Amino acid sequence: MKNLLNNLFRKDLNLQKYWWHRLLVVIFFICFIYMLYAVSRDLFANNFSNVIQWKVIDSVENRLTSEVKQIRDLKKYGEQVEEKNRSYAISPEDELLYDDFYCSTELENKIQDIQDKSGITNLYLSRKNTSIENFTKYIRDYDIVCLIPDAYTYSDNTKIRFLEPLGPNILYGKDLVFFKESVLLTGLYITKVFLYVIAVFAVIAVVYYKVFLFIIFGNKKKDN
Repeated sequence: MKNLLNNLFRKDLNLQKYWWHRLLVVIFFICFIYMLYAVSRDLFANNFSNVIQWKVIDSVENRLTSEVKQIRDLKKYGEQVEEKNRSYAISPEDELLYDDFYCSTELENKIQDIQDKSGITNLYLSRKNTSIENFTKYIRDYDIVCLIPDAYTYSDNTKIRFLEPLGPNILYGKDLVFFKESVLLTGLYITKVFLYVIAVFAVIAVVYYKVFLFIIFGNKKKDN
C-alpha cells in the first residue's frame, strides 16, 4: 500500500520544492471544500425537500371502500399522496394537492352524494358540462374511482366550480399511491451524492499525478 501511494503521489520527484505544485494543491483543496459546501447547501435547502427520499407504502385504491371519502381521510400520519411513478422530489407545497379528491369503489352510484357533500353541481368531461347520465356512464366505462373538485376563472373573474373524473387523461393519472419519508433511502442518497463528489476529485488527482506530471517529468525517478 505504501509503495502504491508513493507511486501515485510521485514521491520520487520531491514535488514540495516546486511552487506551482504547492499552489495547485491549495487550489485543489479549496475547490474540493467549496464543492462539498455547495452540494450541502443545495441538498439541505428548502426544508430538506431536495434530499428527502420517499418510499411507496400503499395505493389509494387499496384503501377505498364503498363509502365516499376524501383522500385526506385515507392518509395516515406522515404520508403524502402522489403519482406512482413520480421521479422528482415531493415538496411541502404538494402535500395538499390531492386531499380534496372524492373517492369510492362504487363511484357511479355516489355522484349525487358527492355533489351534496361538495356543494358542486356542475359535472365536466373534457372541460365541458355534461349530464349526470353521461357522467355516470363515463365513470362506469372507465372504472373511475375518484372525482376532482376543480374550478375555472373566466376573464371577467367569474368563477365556476365543477367535478371531473380522475383519469384516464393527460392531466392526472389513475395510479395514486401513499408515500412516506424513508430514513434509509435518504441516507443512501446523501452518501451517494458525496461519494460522487469525492470520486470526481479523486479522478482529478489521479489525472494530475499520472498524466500531467508524467508529461512534465516523464516516468523515471529524479535524483535528489
